[in-house]
Amino acid sequence: MEKVNVFDVSSALIERIQRDYAEDVAIAAYYGSYTDGTATECSDLDFFYIPANPKGYNAGLSFILNGISFDFWPIDWERAERMARLEDGKTGILADCKLLYVRSDEDLERFNHLKLQIKDMRSFEGEEKFLDMAEAKLKSVYPFLWEMRRAGIGKSLSFYRLQAFEVVAPVLEAIALVNRTYLRKGWGKNLTEIYNLPVRPAELEQVMNTIMRSAEPPAIIGACEFLADAVKGVIDDRRSLLQPPTPDYAQRAEGFFEEFKGLLDKVQSACERKDYELAFFSAVHAESELNSFLVFCETGHWKVGKKAQEAGRKIAEQAKLPSLVSVLDPANLFVLQSAANRLEVTLERFFREQGVDIRKFDSLTEFRAFLLGSKSE
Repeated sequence: MEKVNVFDVSSALIERIQRDYAEDVAIAAYYGSYTDGTATECSDLDFFYIPANPKGYNAGLSFILNGISFDFWPIDWERAERMARLEDGKTGILADCKLLYVRSDEDLERFNHLKLQIKDMRSFEGEEKFLDMAEAKLKSVYPFLWEMRRAGIGKSLSFYRLQAFEVVAPVLEAIALVNRTYLRKGWGKNLTEIYNLPVRPAELEQVMNTIMRSAEPPAIIGACEFLADAVKGVIDDRRSLLQPPTPDYAQRAEGFFEEFKGLLDKVQSACERKDYELAFFSAVHAESELNSFLVFCETGHWKVGKKAQEAGRKIAEQAKLPSLVSVLDPANLFVLQSAANRLEVTLERFFREQGVDIRKFDSLTEFRAFLLGSKSE
């Protein structure tokens, strides 16, 4: 079997385009190992093209030559534009490719604009946009996590590994987006690149090894869930850093207690009317708000999600602030009413101990005096 130069193969394909599809193919290009210098004798030439019209799709061709597999596959302009916005996980194909064929100067200008858009986005776009894209990627994994958890251990090992890939692929793309970049290599070749990214879960390599090497479904499921939670935590932490902290605890907490009391009043009112549904939602809302706010008061940054709730509840417990959610009981709302009353008293005392000025007036006269800027006598 004669040795074939892969670029001779590409030349043959380009000759076919020029002969049969000159007006139907806008761009043809190659990417992968031959662009980054990692090709071996067994490497194929990874190439794609952008059709200019419906007939152009007929130029696609998959074949095996001299024992090497080749796939000349189409990407429409719409998908190329998604790649340029880093919305498609194959952005590296577009960003790092080299051209083989261009139909016209207009096609070249359009193509180069997309490549420049990738560079500009990474250089100048605000981090918030990247975090939004990362979170969108992450949301796609939860149905697969649910399917694995629902299956228990009743499926084959292949099932869990296939589901795990559906989790891992978008999660790793999300990590790249948090770092304001894209994955340059294909799956299996890009792990070193990912492990070297500066912003990532500390346990990433260990968790990935469990997912790839374990033969135990519970271990694979647990690792996938841990990975998704860890990346969500990374995204939340990055969001919190984008918010400039207010100077001190007293300024951060200013006005919160006065507004929060309204939620506690709603809880107590619902308990008095024996309206469990309203009591339930009011209590859950109040405790969730308080947990998040306590974290903000301590750190100066707003945080959301499970970790923020856990951290806020820990602060509340240290301050001996009663929990509302833990005492919810449809058969006995008096306990919840008492907890809401005690929470109001202890939270006010706690904030005052932290130097928080709480605007609380005993009379309209006192309030008018405050508005006039003078102290009540």
